[in-house]
Amino acid sequence: MASPIISKESILKVAKEIVSTEGLNALNIRKVARESGIAIGSVYYYFPSKDDLLIDVIEGVWEDIFKLDYAGCEENSFVEYIERIFNHTAEGIKKYPNFFTIHSLSFKAQNMNKAKGSMRKYLEKFKANLKISIDRDANVNQNAFDADFTKDKLVQFIISGLVSLVIQKNYDTMTLINMIKKILY
Repeated sequence: MASPIISKESILKVAKEIVSTEGLNALNIRKVARESGIAIGSVYYYFPSKDDLLIDVIEGVWEDIFKLDYAGCEENSFVEYIERIFNHTAEGIKKYPNFFTIHSLSFKAQNMNKAKGSMRKYLEKFKANLKISIDRDANVNQNAFDADFTKDKLVQFIISGLVSLVIQKNYDTMTLINMIKKILY
């Protein structure tokens, strides 16, 4: 039997499959090694601790959930873009059930900042793309924005709303979408 090809990426792929099928709490070094068909020491070579593995897995899951094909976004209205993002995010959440509610509990206190940094990275990219989409939508009433109601504040509100819906497993965005339409169009 040929020995498995060992790489950080192949180990992460197996770890994400475990998270997808069994949840984040089922993830451990032994299981990843067994499912990968490699020695435990090989996992430790790439991930010195379980927390290091968890952080990279969480980053990978965040990427799976929020990775969108941003090409062509300029062709869509801002509202269509939000709907597409939400639908894609909802599919990602279905692939990784309970990810949002569990992952913050999985770390030792000293590694929490790394996990938060990972989350911040994806949210910042998300915010930037939402602002670009607002600017590209010719139908958005730019006069809706002022010093008290900025694009940044709107984008933060939208993200909070979407995350709240996802955490509640409520995939009905109509209220949020209708609010945006009334404000911006």
